[in-house]
Amino acid sequence: PAQMPVNGPREIDDLARSFNLMAANLRNMAENRTVMVAGISHDLRTPLTRLNLAAEMLETDSNRDLVQRVRRNLDAINDLVGEFLAFSRGIETSNPEQLQLWEVVESLLVDLKPEGVDVRLNRCSAPATYRADRNALSRVLSNLLKNAVHYGRGGPVEVDLECTEEGGIVENKDSGPGIPVEETEAVFEPFYRLENGKNLRSTGSGLGLAIARQLSVKHGWTIELLPREGGGTIARVTLPPL
Repeated sequence: PAQMPVNGPREIDDLARSFNLMAANLRNMAENRTVMVAGISHDLRTPLTRLNLAAEMLETDSNRDLVQRVRRNLDAINDLVGEFLAFSRGIETSNPEQLQLWEVVESLLVDLKPEGVDVRLNRCSAPATYRADRNALSRVLSNLLKNAVHYGRGGPVEVDLECTEEGGIVENKDSGPGIPVEETEAVFEPFYRLENGKNLRSTGSGLGLAIARQLSVKHGWTIELLPREGGGTIARVTLPPL
């Protein structure tokens, strides 16, 4: 929050100073965490590159399967490092432009077709024009869509796009086990992993929703995780009028 003005009766002044100090401490803690995550993630890239080169040099006909398994694990680590760096960069830049919301959503669905995922888009008939940062909006919607696919247990995922004059609502609806009500806010915390007895979150860094929330707060969007009638979760992104 912004700094509070320090003026008025002494009791109010003391309260304002305490509030400002608390806000400054929280801001410094967040910045230090971001620098630490970015530094560690950046430094990991060098040894990972060396390991990839070593795997290339060690590969022979007799150990090809082993080397390929090593590469898959290195690729997984690289993906996690990329997510950590994305989280640390999070809200640094913003390049708003005029977008057609349904085009942004459709471009994300195209990437899922080769994987054989059944995703159904129900878009509004009229174009929904909205001014936003394309990369930020795509990352938010992509993270939510990946979650819907991951937790949907192979079932169809529905994406509803409701257009308004100056904004819109995008909903990803999966048919998975759902999220307990008491955890719908906790899942937005960095590195939080949802356990439901079947360990559905067997991969990933636990940063997808944290990044989506971080970007949404910066750009004035709202994310909600709601129970879906009949089972599953509705991930709703609301883009308010500008």
